[in-house]
Amino acid sequence: MATSPVKTSPAKARTPKKERKAKKSKKDKVKKGDGEEGKKRRKKATFNSYKSYIHRLIKQKVADKKQKLQITSRGIAIVDSFVLDLFDRLAGEAGRLSSHANLKTLGSKAVIAAVKMHLPAGLATHALSAGATSVAAYSKSVGKKEKKEKK
Repeated sequence: MATSPVKTSPAKARTPKKERKAKKSKKDKVKKGDGEEGKKRRKKATFNSYKSYIHRLIKQKVADKKQKLQITSRGIAIVDSFVLDLFDRLAGEAGRLSSHANLKTLGSKAVIAAVKMHLPAGLATHALSAGATSVAAYSKSVGKKEKKEKK
């Protein structure tokens, strides 16, 4: 009867829990310029909201009419929800239209068609004209900046 020698694994040198935690925390921390350890970097949660823009727009329109009007935070939240919902619907429809046309990029024609499909006729024409004037104003301001840089 030959007995096979039992292989015993050498005892692993285990580090105490405190040291393991310290090693992990050093990896997670971000070093700053002078070798100082900084705080952990956290990814900022994306939260899309148009509340500040809505409030600014209402203040601007009220100032033009020289009236003193206010809007509650609940009212702004309702308008914000409406804007987010409408944006999602328009962007989704425009994306579907461009994919049906086998296009990889979202063009202005798809956006215009989506606006005409989702909004009533009068509101759609008003929205498209306001969008066109905004794009023209932006293009004009970008053109001025480029001319200044060339000089």
